[in-house]
Amino acid sequence: MRIKIILSADKSGIIDFNYQHQLQAIIYEFLSKSNPDYSSWLHEQGYVYKNDKRFKFFVFSGITFHKQIKIISSNCLNGLHGLNCSEGFSFKASQTNPFTFSFQIASPVDKFIQHLIDGIFREGNEITLGRQQVTIHRVETLPDPLNSLNSLNGSSGLSDLNRLNGSIGLNLRPLESPIFIKKPMPYGQHDVFLFPGDEDYKELLNQNLIHKYNTLYGKPFEGEPLKFDFHAIKGKSVKQFTIFKKGLDGSTKPINIKGTLQSFTVTGPKELIRIGLECGFGQNNSMGCGYVEMNRDGQDRQDNFVKTQYLASLKQR
Repeated sequence: MRIKIILSADKSGIIDFNYQHQLQAIIYEFLSKSNPDYSSWLHEQGYVYKNDKRFKFFVFSGITFHKQIKIISSNCLNGLHGLNCSEGFSFKASQTNPFTFSFQIASPVDKFIQHLIDGIFREGNEITLGRQQVTIHRVETLPDPLNSLNSLNGSSGLSDLNRLNGSIGLNLRPLESPIFIKKPMPYGQHDVFLFPGDEDYKELLNQNLIHKYNTLYGKPFEGEPLKFDFHAIKGKSVKQFTIFKKGLDGSTKPINIKGTLQSFTVTGPKELIRIGLECGFGQNNSMGCGYVEMNRDGQDRQDNFVKTQYLASLKQR
């Protein structure tokens, strides 16, 4: 299930560049208001895969601003150097002209969604995002992207592909939520971030989805892996930010996140695509990575890619 939380502010302010860990904190706070034990369990443990990997089975998008913002970098308020220095997304707001923005959350776990919504209404309207006081303006449920296939069936050979081995095709784009893939490296070596076109990128992307499927449903995935076609985009194609994670010794350490914002066409088994839609594509989903939505502008490219995959499958039969 996918929901959208719309927030508003009636005073001008700044939202930090590194807001992802602040959104994560809000989500866990909502859960805690409904069920503290569940919130603590999910945060500290979650769903374990083969004793070494843990999944939270939720993913959230970046922020979508509904009105104009201004980028503030190394700026000091009131002209006092070193005092009240802030940087981030600056906005103007008043009681008569509030500023609104939103983010989205998805999860395949009914318990998570139930506690989240219950916690939102128990929390009350006023919440804190970093240093910014905001109000919960509205909460909406969003349509399932897979339902959009009903309107696409019968065009460009897509209905034929749907009948072939249960495969489907979707054109998707990350919603300010970069797809993050980090290559496993021996202890002591620097992390290696992978991007579309790099060796092992698609393999690791599929491997991650399959591990989530196996953990969520308690059985091995027996279908074919997904096929990805990433599209070049104009403007910003990479997003990076820093999150902060508390270690076993109680210390807090920064973790650098760097991933792609490229849209992509994906074809393959519906159940594996659903894992990506509801749990997130790639790694670190509960930290704000891998949330995607339908890319309406890429429909022609999707149809062409689906045709190609369908014709290729016929040749292999």
